[in-house]
Amino acid sequence: MKFKGTLALLAVFLVLGGYMYFAEYKGKDAKEEDTKKKAINVDAGDIAEISLITPDRTITGVKKGEKQWEVANPQGIDPDQDEWELLATNVPRIEREDTVTTDGANLAQFGLKDPGLKVIAKTKDGKTIELLFGDENPRKIYNYAKFSNSNDVFLSPSSWSRIFKKTLTDLRNKKVLELEADDVDMVTIAEGTKETLFQKNGTDWLIKKPVDAKADASEMTTFLSSIRFARATDFSDAALDKPEIRITLHDGKANANRELLIAKAPEADKYYAKDSSRPATMIIDKDLAEKSKRPVIDWRDKSIAQIDRDKTDQIEIVRGSDTLVIKKDGSDWKSADGKKLQWDKVSGMLNTLEFDKAKDIIDVPKPARAYGLDKPKMEVVFRQGGKEALRLAFGSDSKTPEGVYIGTSASSAVKVVSKDVYDKFNVKAEELVESAGK
Repeated sequence: MKFKGTLALLAVFLVLGGYMYFAEYKGKDAKEEDTKKKAINVDAGDIAEISLITPDRTITGVKKGEKQWEVANPQGIDPDQDEWELLATNVPRIEREDTVTTDGANLAQFGLKDPGLKVIAKTKDGKTIELLFGDENPRKIYNYAKFSNSNDVFLSPSSWSRIFKKTLTDLRNKKVLELEADDVDMVTIAEGTKETLFQKNGTDWLIKKPVDAKADASEMTTFLSSIRFARATDFSDAALDKPEIRITLHDGKANANRELLIAKAPEADKYYAKDSSRPATMIIDKDLAEKSKRPVIDWRDKSIAQIDRDKTDQIEIVRGSDTLVIKKDGSDWKSADGKKLQWDKVSGMLNTLEFDKAKDIIDVPKPARAYGLDKPKMEVVFRQGGKEALRLAFGSDSKTPEGVYIGTSASSAVKVVSKDVYDKFNVKAEELVESAGK
């Protein structure tokens, strides 16, 4: 028994010993191997300048602050700060694999006599690192590479040369307009003589021109987000002195205007865009221009009418001399004679009022008879505590857009709703009564 115990104890020591060996010595070897794979031993935060040189151009960025970069060559280019910072971060990550030769005499066979790419990094203390990337190896997995001050030619994964083979467009600021959407409290869209003005009121947006109406808050949020996240696909030398669209955004926090100019570009589905505070003319896709040119109805809050559904305790559907009364009883809906009604169908009426949208809004309507509202084919009355809270009147059919004219007690405007809205309310008592099996 003692012999078995000794064997068990020995096994434990062997396992622990093996673990310590692999954890300490093999782990150390792995770290050393990982260090060997790094081609450049430098801290990304110490890099003060980066140049990317190809046979046809040189791009140089100089670090001016914590994470602020300036394009020194060519001059006058607004940099993409994130892209330049990413380049600096990637310089110490470049990997070095097997050494191919230590004889730097015949560099042409590796594409290193006139390399396709040079990456030059300068550090804060004046150190210069110049890495040359040549041809890909026959298997197209690695590039031949070398440092300018060494004869060693080694392999580096091809992904690294691709990461640093940037165009000027890649490295310049492609944001169409700098803004924080939450800080914008006024928007003006001018297109020729047409002007649409929006003003923020708390969390709501109001249209002030060309009509005085409530705007669709979700439409405004989407529009501002589309500006904030819009990016140039390219740049142009074209002057944008005659914009088709002028978008002015008032930044309430900074108390300043930010202005975006847009004009059609020669290419299909492309537009020129220019932040008036920056010199560059950008090329953008059509989406932002098309959103800006929409008719005012697309910007409006097209809710049919507002009502507090929790306080609504009676609905009356009037068709000529026939009136259907629906009353709330606790959490149930019942007919005037006490029959329980299908909750989902009655709730669907309230859902229609809350979520369905008008297809058109006529702010200055003709006389009621022009819409069949002098003698409506159906009226729906919503009551709260016995008092009328809202009345809907359904008139004649509309052809353009297709639907039904509707008037509400909440507004003098006449709206056009889909026939589906009319059908949701045009029900009979027997269609609402809950079957005996339920």
